[in-house]
Amino acid sequence: MGDTPCELCGRQQWIIHLPQVRDYISDETFAIQQCAACGLCVTHPMPGDDVIERYYPQRYRGDRQKYSGGWRVNRRALAVQNHFTPSFGGRLLDLGCGTGAFATEMKHRGWDTAVTEINDAVLDDLRTAGMEAKRPDVALRDGFSAPFDAITCWHVLEHVEHPMTLAKWAHRNLKPGGIFQVTVPNLDSWQARMFDKDWLHLDVPRHRYHFTPDTLAKLLNDAGFKVVHSTTFALEYDLFAWLQSALNRVCTRPNVLFEKLTAKSDARPMLSKRDVTLSYALSPLLATWVVPICIASWALRRGATLTFTCKPEINPEPSNLAI
Repeated sequence: MGDTPCELCGRQQWIIHLPQVRDYISDETFAIQQCAACGLCVTHPMPGDDVIERYYPQRYRGDRQKYSGGWRVNRRALAVQNHFTPSFGGRLLDLGCGTGAFATEMKHRGWDTAVTEINDAVLDDLRTAGMEAKRPDVALRDGFSAPFDAITCWHVLEHVEHPMTLAKWAHRNLKPGGIFQVTVPNLDSWQARMFDKDWLHLDVPRHRYHFTPDTLAKLLNDAGFKVVHSTTFALEYDLFAWLQSALNRVCTRPNVLFEKLTAKSDARPMLSKRDVTLSYALSPLLATWVVPICIASWALRRGATLTFTCKPEINPEPSNLAI
């Protein structure tokens, strides 16, 4: 990355973490570089906001929550409400809301809900449902009508061009005592270490940043937050990623099973019969050892997903504390 300063520490000392990672959508190859000073990993070359949307075609959006959507929404709702009294229904912002399913559920639970999203069709639907709904650039520039009791950032921070900017914006827009919940893939997970370039959750170049517990904690601390709870448990992300990452080692292209299960038939590429047959045949065999490994990884805090719950500090100081 030459003289590009690190988003997290400002240094310009880059080393190669993974030299060649293939994007299963564009078939382009990207590197993952690591800051030698603080350890933050980034995708290189990193697409800017002016071109990133071409890596999010309809094929990528697909029906990604067909099987786990209901479970995921309820788990996320519980993760928020656990930090408030049972009857509390405050003001919530869901950054990068995707389909809007979580925001809609929270609205049904009595929360005054707002969202950001790059999909204009979703924004139109949520505005019709009575929510404040803005594109991210507009929200960063103009803000919202009032601050929030909770801001959620489910698998968004790794996608944005400047995650520190977003975290500081969240700090400014939280009420005192509010919470900021962040979920990202865990580059320090057993999955990431075992499968390196074949790990499902690298997802270059849409994932522009790749966090470990240490780098995520430093970013949040330096943005003015104190981490009050963390976990690496996310059932659906762990179980399927073990299967798909292992299959990536034997198939000729990445994420064949994932595309068969989520991408619409008229949007997915031609998949070889060999790859499809291997994926279906090996999945039941792989599943027999996935569950115990998942349980062990959660127990040892090496699951595939990091979820940090934070509260704003009044006078934050930069910190290198790990969680």
